[in-house]
Amino acid sequence: MFAPIAIWQVTTGRSPLPHASSLLILIAAAISSQLLGNATLQWSFGVVGVAVSIPLCLGTMIVVGVFISKWLLHESLTFWQKWGTLSLVLALASLSTAGLGTIKSVANQKAGGLMIVAGVIAPMVAGVSYAFLSVAIRRGISREVSMFMTISVICAVGILILGPLSLRTTGLEGMAQTTWTQYGVLLLAGLTNAVAFVAFALSFRYAPVIVGNSANSLQNPLSALAGVFLFHERFSTSLAFGVVLTVLGVILMGITGKKGPVAENPDNSEAFAPVGSEVP
Repeated sequence: MFAPIAIWQVTTGRSPLPHASSLLILIAAAISSQLLGNATLQWSFGVVGVAVSIPLCLGTMIVVGVFISKWLLHESLTFWQKWGTLSLVLALASLSTAGLGTIKSVANQKAGGLMIVAGVIAPMVAGVSYAFLSVAIRRGISREVSMFMTISVICAVGILILGPLSLRTTGLEGMAQTTWTQYGVLLLAGLTNAVAFVAFALSFRYAPVIVGNSANSLQNPLSALAGVFLFHERFSTSLAFGVVLTVLGVILMGITGKKGPVAENPDNSEAFAPVGSEVP
């Protein structure tokens, strides 16, 4: 969808051709997010449920994003953002506890102890891969990679990796059983996801990784409500406590305060070079 725009920007000189190193970093992060992110996250939906998988994933993404953005991008946190991070860590612990109870209300009733543990760990692994993808997007967009080129590369990697896997696991006969109504739902979901991903990627042009990821976690309450009311997943005190802590953490992340010199100038290219490297 966005590839023609990215090609047009490069051919008309409106956007420079990305360096090979930037593309390789983006491709590696995209591969990780597709295999360790999307695939494992969707698998966890059938084990621990949507109401737990999404908060666990986003909570991990935020926490890990704090450390790797500090390490690779030299982005600092304000006083309130540090408290917001602590709130999100507590939310992650609370939601992990909720996962052990929610599993009983999900369709896979025969899941053993190892399956339950794997179902809780899977969205956390996805969150780690998404954190690295966020840093890769922030690094590329803040340099020479345009937003449309970034999105096109990530989507192309997803098609090349998950497309053949879907064909192998489902087969042509299984795909033929998909109704037009289901195709319509998939199309609508894809379009809304594309709009959301554009907004998500665009946020990294103007905001640090931790702020963009924290704002993204506002879908936690919606996911929890969807899991409980639409899919009849069990509601628990730990789940509610985790969602409240997540919302509190996001609010604290939005409070402005004194920042370091790098955070005040996020477009500074030196802020996006790994420690010990030189900026070209």
